[in-house]
This record gives sequence, structure tokens and C-alpha cells, in this order.
Amino acid sequence: MVKRNVETRQNYREGLIKLLELKDSDIRMSILRQGASAIDKGVHIGGAFSAVVPLVSLYYGGAMDYDVQDPTRTDKDLMVLSKGHAVAALASVYADVGYFPPEVLVNSRSHESILNGHPGPILPGVAIATGPLGQGLAVAQGFALYAKNHTSSRVFAVTGDGELQEGIVWEAFMFAPQKRLDNFCVIIDKNHGQLDDHTKLHFSMDGLDRQLEAFGWKVVRVDGTR
Repeated sequence: MVKRNVETRQNYREGLIKLLELKDSDIRMSILRQGASAIDKGVHIGGAFSAVVPLVSLYYGGAMDYDVQDPTRTDKDLMVLSKGHAVAALASVYADVGYFPPEVLVNSRSHESILNGHPGPILPGVAIATGPLGQGLAVAQGFALYAKNHTSSRVFAVTGDGELQEGIVWEAFMFAPQKRLDNFCVIIDKNHGQLDDHTKLHFSMDGLDRQLEAFGWKVVRVDGTR
């Protein structure tokens, strides 16, 4: 019986991974279509593509308790896309799960569209406006601090190594362990580039795991390319 249960869990895991791979492809195709119809024919596609794996894992892998029907419910989990330039990936996921209709993805970045270059609260399911400066991560830890004292909610933040070039991110990294925010999960999209130069970072992130561990974080490395 134990062996059968182990095999069942393994089969479930393998099946789920296959389904997530299919959803990953769907979201990437949606991002491409966004770029084709966007007013400026661009959606920061590099950073958007590299954010697909963490977002698909969170929203389709069973990691988060989110509520499409009641996005402001206070006891649900919360996700903040701190690397706001990847908004095309977030928007594709949100349109797919039902936060808003797929038509919102068409003609983005125009004056008539509610979908612009960064996510903002005008989009259903988006708690705060975020951009490239790290304020999303800092505010996300504020949400986690409140939730730790008042609810059972968990907070997830998706950032990138390009955004980690900003100082405010490191203030947040130092603060969270001091407050023992065990309900706060930060996912770093380490794609080895940043917006103005996709080939390199201004400051190397080679020792990132050791730096975070020194601040008191539990660090798990995941290869999202395999």
C-alpha cells in the first residue's frame, strides 16, 4: 500500500509538470500576441518570458490560494510582481485565469488601454503599481508583516537580478529575516540581464545565494530552463 501511494504521488507530480509545461507554452504565445498588437510593438519580451516559469508555477501549480471572484479578500494569498516590466507575463496569466477578459491584452500601452508598461491597481488582481526600482519587493514585505500579525495569508514577490541592482531591494532583504517573516516568499528571476543591457548586469549576482543566506534567508536554487 505504501509503495502504491508513493507511485501515485510520483505519477501525479509527473502529470502536473507536463500540464504546467503546456500552460507555459500557452502563456508565451499570449505574450507574443500582446507584442504584435501593442501600440509600440513591444512588451519587454525578454524579462516577460523569463518570468513565465515562476508565474505559471504559482498560479497553476497549486502553490497559491488566490480568488478571482474576490481579488481583495483579506485572507487570501497575495502576489506582487516587483519586476514590473514583466507585466505582459502577468497579464497573460490573469486573463487566462479570469481576472479580466482576453480582450484587455489587445492594443496594450495605448491611451485607451488599462494595460500599460507596468502593472497598476487599475488591473483587477493587482495590489500596487510596480516598476524597475524595487519598491514592489519592499511593499510586499509590508504586506507580509501585516499578514503575519493579522491573517493566515502568505505573500509572494517576483523580482529579478536586474532589479536587484537597486538599493531598496537589499534593505528589504535585511529587514524581512529580522521580523521572521516566514510567510514571505521571494522568487528571483535570475536571467543574467537587465532592461538597458540584456547581455550583462552592472553588478554581478554570482554570489547571490550566499549573500541572502548571510542575511538569514532560506535559499532554494531552481533551474527554470530545464
